[in-house]
Parts: sequence; structure tokens; C-alpha cells
Amino acid sequence: MRSLKNHLGFLLPLISLLFAVEFSITSDKIVKNYEALMGRDYNIVIVSLKELTDTDIKPVIKSFLSLEPLSTQKIIDRLSDDISAKNLSILQNALPKFYSLKLSEFPTPKTMNEIKDKIQKMEGISKVETFSSTHDKVYKILNLTKMLSNMFMWILAFVGSMLMFKQARIWLYEHKERIEIMTLFGAPFWLKSAMLYRIAVIDSILSSILVSVFFYFLPDIEFFNSIAKEIDVALPRLNFEQEPAMLFGVAIALSIFTVSLVMRRVKKDNI
Repeated sequence: MRSLKNHLGFLLPLISLLFAVEFSITSDKIVKNYEALMGRDYNIVIVSLKELTDTDIKPVIKSFLSLEPLSTQKIIDRLSDDISAKNLSILQNALPKFYSLKLSEFPTPKTMNEIKDKIQKMEGISKVETFSSTHDKVYKILNLTKMLSNMFMWILAFVGSMLMFKQARIWLYEHKERIEIMTLFGAPFWLKSAMLYRIAVIDSILSSILVSVFFYFLPDIEFFNSIAKEIDVALPRLNFEQEPAMLFGVAIALSIFTVSLVMRRVKKDNI
């Protein structure tokens, strides 16, 4: 029971730390997916005095995806009962052309202003509506989400490291007698630290597996999946080819560093 308690003292902070790391990665994936979704659904309305084609816009806008004409037939139909056919025909010919421009990526406010300026300089363009106020608000929310997830990761990393350092000190005092005997016999540093390193490696493996399994099955958990659907986002599944190895790398690096830091503070005659 005592051994289990000692393991939990190191394992739980490590799990929390890896959870924060993977949460940050998952949040970044969600934000990127949402940016791609917004990029596909986002429209810039162009009012032109002449017809436009893809070849007119594509060389000017690098993130160009498509250009579709917007029908003015609804406006004509509404006025058909109040205006004569002759005047209606004149009005129809006098109306400017309306187009919906879609981009291949979600633009930053700076990029949006650049796109607007470039289009307005084109011949025949009378107005460009980017709906920038709504766009800027959404973009700021996305960036705030990224920032908060990263802050959450670093705060947990700091707190987790302190708890791991404290637990490593407890391990050191538990093995004090064995380390003192080995020190008297001139044992090298790595041999005196072998027991602590072994425990750190085991806890690193366990924490990596637990966190990887949780995030792999996260999209299948109905509670989280329903919340994601409500805000129109998809929960990405953990990439088993890369992310578990990355999590283990973070865990083992921090564990070895913590144990090494504790052992380096051991003095020859005083632990």
C-alpha cells in the first residue's frame, strides 16, 4: 500500500502534466479545424459594375477558393408588381453584379484588410463587404482559446514539476540508507540513482499509456461529443503513430530531470 501511495505521488502530477500537454494539442487541432470550417463558410461580398471571373480574382488573392455570382432575381421579383416591364428591364440592366468570394483559409484581420484593399483597386469594383466586425470577433475568440489552453498547460507543468520534485525527495529519504552505503563504497552516480530512475521510467510509461488511451477514446464519449456538436466542432482522435511517443518523451525527460536534480543535491555525508 505504501509503495502504491509513493507511486501515485509521482504518477498523478505526471498524468496531470501530460493531460495538459495533450489538451493543448487537442485544442490546437480543434481551433485549426474550426478555422478551416470558417474559411470554407466565410464569404466576402463583391459589388462590381462588370462581370468577374475566377481568372480576375485568383491572381490577386493567394487564398482564393471560389467566386460565385449572387442572383438579383429576388429583388426583381419583388418589384415586378410595382414597376412596368420596360422600367424593370432598365433596372435589371442597371443593377451591379454581386459576387460571393470564398477563401481557402481563415484570414487574420490584417490579411482581410489586405484582401479588401486589393479587390477595391480592381477596375469596375464599387464595393467590397468583408463583415470585418464579426470576423474579428470570431478570430479573437479562436486566439483566446489557443492562449488559454497554452497557459493551462504551463501552469500545470509548473505545479506538476514541484509535486514530482517533492515526491522524488521522499523517495530519496526512503532509500537513504542504501544510498549512503553505496556512497561509502564509492558507487558511481548512475548506480546510486538506479532505483529512483527505474521508478521514474515505470511511472512515465504508465502515465503516457493512461493519457493516450483517454484522448484516443475521447471522441467516443457521448458527454464530450454532444458538447462539441453543440458548438459545431469535431473532437479529433489522438494520433497513435506520433502522440503517445511524444507524451512518453515529455514524461521521461521531465522524470529523469527531476530525479537527477534531486540526486545532484545529495551531499557525500548528508542526504
